[in-house]
Amino acid sequence: MNLTASPAPPTTARDVAVTLRFGVDTGARQAHEIDPRNGRFAKSVERTVTLHDGRAEAAVLDTHGFELLAHPRPDVEWDDASAVAEVYYPQARALALDGTGASRAFLFDHTVRHGDEAVRAARGVREPAYGVHNDYTHWSSRKRMRDLLPHEAETLLQRRFAIVQIWRPIRHAIEADPIAIADARTIRESDLIPVNRISPGRVGETWQIAWHPRQRFYWFPRMTPDEALLFKVYDSATDGPARFTAHTAFRLPTQDATTSPRESCEVRMFVFF
Repeated sequence: MNLTASPAPPTTARDVAVTLRFGVDTGARQAHEIDPRNGRFAKSVERTVTLHDGRAEAAVLDTHGFELLAHPRPDVEWDDASAVAEVYYPQARALALDGTGASRAFLFDHTVRHGDEAVRAARGVREPAYGVHNDYTHWSSRKRMRDLLPHEAETLLQRRFAIVQIWRPIRHAIEADPIAIADARTIRESDLIPVNRISPGRVGETWQIAWHPRQRFYWFPRMTPDEALLFKVYDSATDGPARFTAHTAFRLPTQDATTSPRESCEVRMFVFF
């Protein structure tokens, strides 16, 4: 695959001040319930944060924890989960292998999201994920591997592995509820708050992120379906590469009821080195 970094447009940087929701360490174990009807959410606080234009500088996966890549718009019906698996999964695996330098990729799920509540109800898709977080922890990354690859897990855990995501717009450029992502070098271990993630039939663990002034966040204005954001949510290596990347949806100051709602898809996979 001819994999290239997505070029920066010939414009000035578009930094923007926005409100992000951060975790709060209460000293007790908190839980986040995926089904919002149960009303269980981890404690949070809002902060105004300047997001830097990611197109103005070239982020690198193993340094920053994320990288914007050019990748042609997949020809797939995104509301058909089996079609996504058949058509897009092979492309996403190839993209991840090229982007990480790993020797094997095991893609285990995807999530389609829509910014309009009525559309979500009609199509059975998810809402944008608000709240600065990282999807996997030291414990849950290993548990997920043991759950999904029970016959190989103990062998695979003896060498370097990572969990990566590929996030992309799926039908039009993003005008509302984009993704913000942190430079991994600016997130400290002490910023990580473990939270139980409760979904039907499974209890996992994620990190909510406590705010700290040294954190540096980025966004990519008007990402298109011909672009993909590759980022790490866990890397077992402890000798230098970026290990995890805090991220969240956020509301643009310019969006309102007339703005086209966000439509996006993210895939998650293990990669093995």
